[in-house]
Amino acid sequence: MGRPAKPAQAKILSGNFRGDRDNHGPEVELKSPDCPVWMPKSAKKYWKDIAPKLVSAGLIGVVDSAAFIAHCDSVGKFEEVTRKLKTLEDMTDDTPQGFIVQSAMFTIRNKLWDQVMKSSNEFGLTPAARSKVKAPEQQELPMGDWNNL
Repeated sequence: MGRPAKPAQAKILSGNFRGDRDNHGPEVELKSPDCPVWMPKSAKKYWKDIAPKLVSAGLIGVVDSAAFIAHCDSVGKFEEVTRKLKTLEDMTDDTPQGFIVQSAMFTIRNKLWDQVMKSSNEFGLTPAARSKVKAPEQQELPMGDWNNL
């Protein structure tokens, strides 16, 4: 699998940045995809909060609609399931043999959280994911005097 990618700014600071090797991938139109009408209300609210920030950071384009729809849908459903699980008793069920097991709703919540975290990495929505993101050139921070070295 190899080492994880090092951000361009870290390469600059360590003195091994090479512009000819810093690939940002193909350019895409930086615009928020349209929010589907069928999405739950909580997912639409999340979409309206996050999509403009991702566009301004250069991390989402129209071609990313399917991945962003899945991410927002998982966030919305996670929120809905979490609201239903208010107490510890809501998170457990009793088997016919008298054992206490994790409830189906809690299992669904955990699976949704896994999906949210995995898809968050795709859009740089966690600190670790942001360190791996290669933002488009037009959105890069200025390098200051480092270009003159």
